[in-house]
Amino acid sequence: MTDVLLCGDPSDTSIAEALLPSLAACGGLCYSGRNQVADSGTSARFFLYESAEIPKINMKKGILVFKNKLGGATPAPVPEDFVCVIDSGNASAAQLLCGSRAAVITCGTGPTDTLSLAGLDGVSACVSLQRNLVTLAGEILEPHDFSVKLSRERTPEQVLAVSAVLLLSGENSEEGFII
Repeated sequence: MTDVLLCGDPSDTSIAEALLPSLAACGGLCYSGRNQVADSGTSARFFLYESAEIPKINMKKGILVFKNKLGGATPAPVPEDFVCVIDSGNASAAQLLCGSRAAVITCGTGPTDTLSLAGLDGVSACVSLQRNLVTLAGEILEPHDFSVKLSRERTPEQVLAVSAVLLLSGENSEEGFII
């Protein structure tokens, strides 16, 4: 099972709105957050925990996704085998991770971001992996572009965050993703 933690302001639901159906479609999902526990799909390949703050993490590896709105989040230790996904403009998340040994994947529209958009319209996107990326299973993904079909209109932040989680969890991008 792939553990995904989504941290930030509970009123910011944009990433969860895109992440929940995408993970459910990629092997099933168990979700805990916003005062509910739910599962979706025939089995749970993913565990998604949504929290306002970085929780105390007693897991060896996983993915920690930061929302752009963090509220009053305070620094907390992140295990070094966790991979953190942040928007490149999210200075608050970067500050929270200062001194952490966990890998950080930046998402944005700039040339220095790990994941960037090469194109986006109402029905599809082209995402660029701009540098090598090591998945949770230890597989090395080399830079490449891949397509994303949009189930509905999505923001660049939604497309990039969900794409990062899917890549890190080992989903094959050759056929593209549906977000």
